[in-house]
Amino acid sequence: MAIRTPICDLLGIEHPIVLGGMMGISDGRLTAAVSAAGALGTLSTATFGAEGTRSEIEKIRSLTDKPYSLNLPIFHPMVPELVNILPECGVKIVTTSAGNPAKFTPALKDAGIIVLHVVSSLRTAIKAASCGVDAVVVEGVESGGKVSREDVPTISLIPQVADAIDIPIIGAGGLADGRGLLAVLALGAQGAQLGTRFLATDESPAHDNWKQVLINAGDADTAIACRQSSPTRMIRNAFFNEMDALDEPGKNAMDFMAIQGEGMARIPGDTDGSKGNYICGTGAGLIRAVKPAGEVVREIMQEAESELARVNAIVA
Repeated sequence: MAIRTPICDLLGIEHPIVLGGMMGISDGRLTAAVSAAGALGTLSTATFGAEGTRSEIEKIRSLTDKPYSLNLPIFHPMVPELVNILPECGVKIVTTSAGNPAKFTPALKDAGIIVLHVVSSLRTAIKAASCGVDAVVVEGVESGGKVSREDVPTISLIPQVADAIDIPIIGAGGLADGRGLLAVLALGAQGAQLGTRFLATDESPAHDNWKQVLINAGDADTAIACRQSSPTRMIRNAFFNEMDALDEPGKNAMDFMAIQGEGMARIPGDTDGSKGNYICGTGAGLIRAVKPAGEVVREIMQEAESELARVNAIVA
């Protein structure tokens, strides 16, 4: 039983799967691989800056003619420049995050660009819908990296948002396989965004040590550091403890950039996974192997379709 939802028609994609815009990971090669497989790849512009983003867009276009998205973190100072150059670069879809969607949505919509916005609470979802975005990515606290202070899990956040707004929802947070896709569809979403699962792919620029940490991860191996200042989900190890010890009210994400950079620099020499900064979501516990991104997309869809048939058989 093939799974296709209205979000596929909105975005021009075959499968209701979206690559999360992971800083330092979602580059042109990975984005193109996900898009070429029929899902929606997402380029992390914060990784490259304005001119670097131009180059990565050209790389994507040289590898596939399928739709892709650009992630724009609203707080970032380069975003106004990017918004101005997107039409000339041929960008058709943008995913905004980390800020007030009212700031750039009108300009993006005037340029004919489809706008998705990442939200982590019912309040921010309602705000985004009122700003005219085309869809929201509803991300629970299970996601990797910076997470919401609201601490709401995916399974309860999606249906609350679905009850309150009438634009499409893409579920995110802790998803890594076809069962997760099917689950968020049942909760009221039209698709799923996955980050961590695509981190462990052949096309991902993550170091092999990082990918191995994900393969080794169990159900309880991630945790949230710096809850008082800049909540961040990552693998619980010695680096986690080092960063968490610096937590105190009044600090923000920028206060941890230097130490997180140090943790990233340790990864190539961290053969046992104890000393590096391994950002990931709870879905890491479901990763068993590094595979090509296109194969991951196909396996997610096959599993979702198989599980849907199984559920139908159970309730029939």
